[in-house]
Amino acid sequence: MVRHIGGAMRGSGADQISVLVRAMVESKVSKNVLRLFYALGYKLDHELLRVGFAFHFQRGASITVTVSSVNKMLKLHATDEAVPVTPGIQLVEVTALASSENYTEVVAAVSSFCEYLAPLLHLSKPGTSTGVVSTAAAAAASLMSDAAGVTT
Repeated sequence: MVRHIGGAMRGSGADQISVLVRAMVESKVSKNVLRLFYALGYKLDHELLRVGFAFHFQRGASITVTVSSVNKMLKLHATDEAVPVTPGIQLVEVTALASSENYTEVVAAVSSFCEYLAPLLHLSKPGTSTGVVSTAAAAAASLMSDAAGVTT
């Protein structure tokens, strides 16, 4: 599957809600999708491996909660040699599909659910400066460097 995640919603409407809204398109692809991307002129820059679990439930909207760790693969397709980007830290994502018809209800459902998580997690809306957790800066630096630690 290929997933394209668009840019975040901007403007006064985005500032007034507590969640991040993005357009997302998922497409099923065949096993030779890399050849297609190479033919289109793309190059493989890096690979990340997400390890974790997801669960789905209905609470005013169909909500998916994903808990995972992100691992950097030092060699092409070498999943057994992947190293954690942020050891000991899990990424928690709360997502829900919305359309223009049910947008307000979905935002309210996700916001309500995140209130339950607030005592357990550091919640942030990407792009909002709530202070960068020190490991987040290290994770970004790790993703931008190669195996020898040289930033590209």
